[in-house]
Amino acid sequence: MRTDRRRIQTAVLGGADSDEPLMLPMEAIELDVFRRVHEDDTFWCGTLLGGCGGQLTTKLYTDRACHFAHHPDPDGLPHVCGRRSHGVDSADHLYVRSAAAAWLAGRGEQATFEYTRTEGAPIGSLVDVRWRHGALRVHLDQAVTPVWDDDVEPVLGTMVPVDRDTLIRRWYVHRIRLDSVGTARHVQIGTEAFARPIEWFALDDCEMTERGLSTPAIEKIVQARTAPRPSLWSPAQARKVPEPEARAQALLRRLVYARRIESVPLVKQVCTDIEDLTGVGEELQDQLEAAVRHARIWRVEQDEARRKLFAKLNRAVEERKPGRVRRLLLRVNGMAVEDRTDAESAVYERATTYFGSLDDLTRDAVEAEADTEKGARKAATRVRTALQHLRGYDAYTFDLCPQVEELLQSAALAGELLTPGEARRVEVWKKRAARGPQAQLHVARRYWIQRSCPRCNAEQGKDCVLIEGPHSGKPRKGGHIERLQLIQDERIAAQKKALQQQKARQEGKVSAKPTRPASEAPEHETSPQRPFQEREQADRRGQAPAARRNAAAPRLHHQVPRGDWYRMACPRCHAGPGILCENDDRVGPSAKRQLPHDERLRRALQSDDRSNPGQQQQGTRDERQHQARPPARTNAQPPRPPRRTDGEPQETVGSAARTWRAKEVTCPKCQARPNSPCTPHGPHQERVDWAMDFTRKLWG
Repeated sequence: MRTDRRRIQTAVLGGADSDEPLMLPMEAIELDVFRRVHEDDTFWCGTLLGGCGGQLTTKLYTDRACHFAHHPDPDGLPHVCGRRSHGVDSADHLYVRSAAAAWLAGRGEQATFEYTRTEGAPIGSLVDVRWRHGALRVHLDQAVTPVWDDDVEPVLGTMVPVDRDTLIRRWYVHRIRLDSVGTARHVQIGTEAFARPIEWFALDDCEMTERGLSTPAIEKIVQARTAPRPSLWSPAQARKVPEPEARAQALLRRLVYARRIESVPLVKQVCTDIEDLTGVGEELQDQLEAAVRHARIWRVEQDEARRKLFAKLNRAVEERKPGRVRRLLLRVNGMAVEDRTDAESAVYERATTYFGSLDDLTRDAVEAEADTEKGARKAATRVRTALQHLRGYDAYTFDLCPQVEELLQSAALAGELLTPGEARRVEVWKKRAARGPQAQLHVARRYWIQRSCPRCNAEQGKDCVLIEGPHSGKPRKGGHIERLQLIQDERIAAQKKALQQQKARQEGKVSAKPTRPASEAPEHETSPQRPFQEREQADRRGQAPAARRNAAAPRLHHQVPRGDWYRMACPRCHAGPGILCENDDRVGPSAKRQLPHDERLRRALQSDDRSNPGQQQQGTRDERQHQARPPARTNAQPPRPPRRTDGEPQETVGSAARTWRAKEVTCPKCQARPNSPCTPHGPHQERVDWAMDFTRKLWG
C-alpha cells in the first residue's frame, strides 16, 4: 500500500469507531478558534470514514490550506493509510446520519442506520435509514445502482443519474445534497420530476406520509397527476361533461404532455378528441386547430424518424453488426412497440432471429460493449452536471479540485458523447488544472467591492464577471483573485508600516535615555526645575511658540464636563438634547458617535447658562482677582469641574481616555452588540480591526 499524501479535511471525535463527524477549517485564523473550542477533544481517522483508525492532529499553514495529519510513527517512517476520500465530502454519510436522526427524533421516531457495504461499493456510498414506519436508502455516489421496486425508497445524490422512463413511471425521484456552512454540512432534499427543474428544500420542510418521504413540490406533482381525466363526449353524458371551454383547455394540456413523452398513439387520440369537440369560442377554436396542425407535422416527423430507425436496423442485420443491432432493437422496443406495419414487423423478426443466433462469446462481447456505452452515457451525464455547477467560475482554486478531477475523469470516459461545446469547456478546465490551483484569498465582499477589478474591469460597486467560457460577461461567484489581492496588499503594507512605527518609537525611547553619569552632567542639567519654571513663565508672558501652546491644549471632549456633552442640541446633525450625535463622518463602528461633534462641544463650552446671574458675577470677580494675583505654583492642578448626576446621557461603551477593545464595539460581521460575544466562536477579525481603527481616530 502506497503512502497517501493528500490533505485530510474530515475526522471523527472521541475515538476510531465514533460516528460524530468533524470538518477542519482551511484558514489559519479560523483554525485558532477551532483549536480553542476543541482543546479537550481528540481527532481520529475513523473506521466509518474508511480510515486506519489512527489519531490525527491539526496542521496550521498560512500559505496553503490547513488540514488534519496522522501522528508520525515512532520509527520515523511515513504513516500508511488506505482511506479512499479525504475532502470535505468524505464524511457526508455521517452528516446524513446525524441530520436524519435529529429529523426523525423531532417526529417521535427512533431510527437505525447502516452504512451498507455491497460488493465493490466503498463505505460512504450508501446509507440505510430504517425506522418503525419506513426506510430510505441514500445513494451518495454511483457505486450501487438504485433499486426502484423495493420497500426501501431510494434518495439519489446529485451525481447519480436517472433515466427519463423512470421519472415518467414514478412521477418523481428524491435527490440529496450537502452544502458547507462554516465547519458543518447541511442537508438539502430535492424533488426531480420529468420536464421540471429540481426544487430544493431544507430537511425540516419535509414530512413522512403514506407515500413515503414528501416535500412541498411532491404535493403539487401528485395533485397535477391525480387530477381527473376529461371524459369522452357522448350525447348520453351531456350533463356530466364539463363545459366545452374547460374541456378544450384540458385537451391542449394533454396534447402537450403526449408530445413531451413522445407517445404517438396518445397524440393521435388527443387530436381525434379535439376534432370532435364542439361548442367552443372562435378564439379558442383557432388555438385548437393550430395545435392539431402542429401535432400532424410532429407525427410526420416521427414517422420519418421511425422509417429511418427500421432502415438502420435492417442494414445492421445485413452487415452482421451485433452491437449495433442490440442498440437499435432497444430503441425500437421503446419507440415503435405498437402499430407496426408488415414491413416493420418483418425487419424486427429478422433482427431478433439474428441476435438470438449469436454464440455465447459474441453475446458476452456485445454485453460488455453495451456496459461500456452505458458507463459512457452516465459519465456524459456527470460531465454535464459538473459543467453546470462550474459555470459560475473562471479560475481553478483549491475548493474546486475534487469537482474538476471528477469532471476530467468523466470526460475521458464519455468520449464522443459530448457535444463540441461541452468538449471545449472541458478542455478549458483541463488547461486550468494543468497550471495548478490558484491561491485562495478570503476577503469580505464589502471590502473588495469598493475597488475596481484589474482583470474584468468591473467598476467600483459592481460584481466581477466571467471573462472566459460560454458564460463570459455573466456575474461571477465572488471576486477575482487580482481584485482581492489589492486588499491583501494594503493590509500587509499597513502591518509593515505599523511595525516600522512601533520600532521607531522603541528606538526613540532608547536614544532618549542619558548616556553620561549624573555626576558628570553639566550644572544646568542637574536641576530640571529651573528650565521648567522659566519655560512656564515664558508661556505666561506669551513668549512660547504657538505650536507648543496648541500641542499642550486639551481636546474639546476633555474641556467640557461629561454631563454637559448632550445638554444642548447639536448644530451639525440637529440631534436634540439628551440624544447621541449621528455618526455622519464614520468615526467608530456604530450608527451613533461615541463622542459628540466638536460643534456641539463648542456650544456647550461657550454657553453662559450653566449658572445663575449671581454666580456669573462671582465668576467674573474671581477671574479678575486671578489675573491680578501672581502666578501659582507650577505643581498646582486646576480644580476638576463637578460631575453631573442628574441622569444626563452617557456614552454607552468605551472611554475617551484609553484604548478601545474589540468587545466594546459593534461587530461589523455578525452585528454583535457591545459587550456581547461574536457568533459562532470568538471575536471576528473585523471587530478587532474596527476597535483599532477607532482608537487611532480617537487619539488622532
